[in-house]
Amino acid sequence: MKNITSYLLFGLIALSYACNNNSKTSPQLADTSVSNTLVAAKIDTSFVDTVSKKHDVKDEIEVVYADSIDFEKYEVGPQIKMDNAPIDWSSYPEARDFRTRITEAYKNSEVNFGGHYVTSIFGCGASCIMGFMVDVRDGKIYDLPLGEENSCLFAEERALYNWMSRLFIAGVCKENFEDKKVYYMAYLWDEDKKEFEKIEATAFLKR
Repeated sequence: MKNITSYLLFGLIALSYACNNNSKTSPQLADTSVSNTLVAAKIDTSFVDTVSKKHDVKDEIEVVYADSIDFEKYEVGPQIKMDNAPIDWSSYPEARDFRTRITEAYKNSEVNFGGHYVTSIFGCGASCIMGFMVDVRDGKIYDLPLGEENSCLFAEERALYNWMSRLFIAGVCKENFEDKKVYYMAYLWDEDKKEFEKIEATAFLKR
C-alpha cells in the first residue's frame, strides 16, 4: 500500500510539472501568432487608407469651366428695371407647344440673359436640352441655341450664361469619357439681328 501511495504521489508531481511547463510555452506561441496578425492588419489598413485618400483627392478636383470664360467681354449696358411685357405668342407660334414651361419660367424668373431676356430650358431626351428666351420689353420669343444639333454625349457643362452678357455656351464637351480636352459650343447674341452667331473659344476664354 505504501508503494502504491508513493507511485500515485510521484505521478501527480510529474503531471503537475508537465502542465506547468506547457503553460509557459503555449502563450509565447499564441503571442507570436497574434503579433503577426496585427502587423499584417496595420499594413493592410495603411494601404487602404492611402488608396482611399488618393480617390478622395481625385474626387475633390472639380473644374469650374465658367471661371475660365470671359462673359464680361460681351457685357450689355445697365439693366433698366421694368415690368415684364405679356408674352407675344404670335412672334413664335410653334412655342405654344411649350406654353406651360415658358409661362412658368417667365413669371417666376428675373432677367437672366443678355440684359433683357428670361430663359426657359428643359430636357428633350437623353443628352439633350432645349429652350427659349423671352424679351421682357416686348414679350417676343426666341430660340436658344440648344437642342439635338448642340448636344454632346460627353458633356461637362451645359447652358452657361448670365444676365449681363450676350455670350451663351450651349455645351462644354468631350470626344470621349477619358478625354481631358474639351471643346465649346458657343454663341453670341446679336441684338440688332436678333439671332445667335457661332463664336470660337479663342475669342472668350481667359488667358
